Amino acid sequence: MPRIRVLPGALANQIAAGEVVERPAAVVKELVENALDAGATDVEIDLAEGGIKLVRVRDDGQGMGREDAALSVERHATSKLRDKDDLFAISTYGFRGEALPSIAAVSRFTLLTCERGALGGTRIRIDGGQLAGIEEAGAPAGTTVEVKDLFWNLPARRKFLKRPGAEQAQAIESVLRIAIPRLDVGFTVREGARTLFRSAAGADLRERAAEALGREASGALLPFDSRVRGLRAWGLAASPGFSASSARGVWLFVNGRAIRDRQLIHAVLRAYGEVLPHGRYPAALVFLEVPPAAVDVNVHPAKSEVRLADGRAAYDAILSGIGSLLVRGAFLAPAPEPSGVAEAIAAYAERSGLSGTPGAWHAPPGGALASGPGMPAQPPLLDHPPFFSGLRYLGQLHRTYLVCEGPRGLVLIDQHAAHERMNYQRLRRAPGAGQQRLLVPLMVSLPAHVEALLAECREAVAAAGIEVEPFGGGQAAVKSLPALLAGLSGAQVAALLADLAEELSSRGRAESLARLTDALLARAACHASVRAHDALAPGEAQALLSALDATDYGARCAHGRPVVAEWTVPELDKRFGRDYESHPHAAAPEAL
Repeated sequence: MPRIRVLPGALANQIAAGEVVERPAAVVKELVENALDAGATDVEIDLAEGGIKLVRVRDDGQGMGREDAALSVERHATSKLRDKDDLFAISTYGFRGEALPSIAAVSRFTLLTCERGALGGTRIRIDGGQLAGIEEAGAPAGTTVEVKDLFWNLPARRKFLKRPGAEQAQAIESVLRIAIPRLDVGFTVREGARTLFRSAAGADLRERAAEALGREASGALLPFDSRVRGLRAWGLAASPGFSASSARGVWLFVNGRAIRDRQLIHAVLRAYGEVLPHGRYPAALVFLEVPPAAVDVNVHPAKSEVRLADGRAAYDAILSGIGSLLVRGAFLAPAPEPSGVAEAIAAYAERSGLSGTPGAWHAPPGGALASGPGMPAQPPLLDHPPFFSGLRYLGQLHRTYLVCEGPRGLVLIDQHAAHERMNYQRLRRAPGAGQQRLLVPLMVSLPAHVEALLAECREAVAAAGIEVEPFGGGQAAVKSLPALLAGLSGAQVAALLADLAEELSSRGRAESLARLTDALLARAACHASVRAHDALAPGEAQALLSALDATDYGARCAHGRPVVAEWTVPELDKRFGRDYESHPHAAAPEAL
């Protein structure tokens, strides 16, 4: 018997579904793109359990007749390609002809469609890839697709889905990635009776940018535009004052299609250069306009990656466009005033019951806290006598490092890492992270996917000392915060919540509450701390050094970065050729 067999159609569709349909968000993406290719001006998306139980997409596009509807659920059937030449001039979202049959193979699928001007429509039902019925039906012009019980016939795939809140956040983001460049179309996303996102046709780009990046960030967006070798890069870039903990705030579009591309993201990061603190990332919406023949969109099953004929021109256009904002000083601000960290440190020392004499402050007995989430505990660098308060403070280096003279040589201290370590310990020791209820709730604007993630992990967020409730209209009410953070502005709190959502999305379902809470506290400590490039007065720097002696100290901040580096005098002598044994040609000691 032959060893090579042609796969049964149902199995082939399930395999294709594995490439196209990874989660509910992928279903939403494919169906919304089909709606736009059909000329829709209004698209409504309904979800149940984040799309796991139901995804329904309704559009007012041109619809289909019975024959076309039947063909649409066949593999490799498409209205968007006629011959091979069309493949090199694609101007539509979908063209592979695999989306509908792939989705129908792993769900309970219903398609209801009606051509504009027709008296009746067509309903097609498919269960797990098997046709269950095709019939005439009354329907408004356009198409409605219902996808129920995703992966009901593939439990091994279903178990890899995340919690409904996390899936909902992904689905909302997939809609936003399509909606941002399509200002001519109205979009609505609902979960039950609750509207998660709504934007009417004719919306302003900044309005949709606010949904993606947050309203505080959108207020600091500036336009850029650049052309290199026939390719145009334009969009909106945020001030370095609004940054994120990952590159997820950089959204890329090529000819209106949302894509992922490491090289192009690198161009954005390089444009910002050293303006952002280490470990922080910018926010930007970047649109590339490329001749269709100069871009290949047929390199990824989900069409999320493209290949550019002149990738270097795209890189240079982005670098030039965003870089020009920084070069001409569009984002420049006055040098920051001293941060007032001395008062915060003094208050910390007082609450912790520490001696008021700096020289007497030292780490309490009993061992140190872990130097970061999931990291082993380490002993203090030096304990008795106090090390940090005994240093002679010399000044700031690039308003980032405290330069000190120690008993053994030169000591540099990362001011942000040091303050973060101190704040992290304080948050961990305080019950409920020292939660302080606000007299008046603080109203902040949050993207829908951030709000969904925070609601999904409400217990861990509360354990970190934060109480936040949805208020409607893209607004959330922050009712309590850790006392350490009570003085943050609305924009700073919104940035903190976005960072917490990022932390939540990066962690698995099996993460323990304790570890998750610890990670959130580390993020909160970061936001409560003095930043790189903040000016510190000598008294503030000295107060921070003294407070470090009072901190259970693992030589690293809450995220595992080093706090201190030391160069001994012998190391410096060697650097400058003063170690006479290894440099016999150096001047003799008596000649110095």
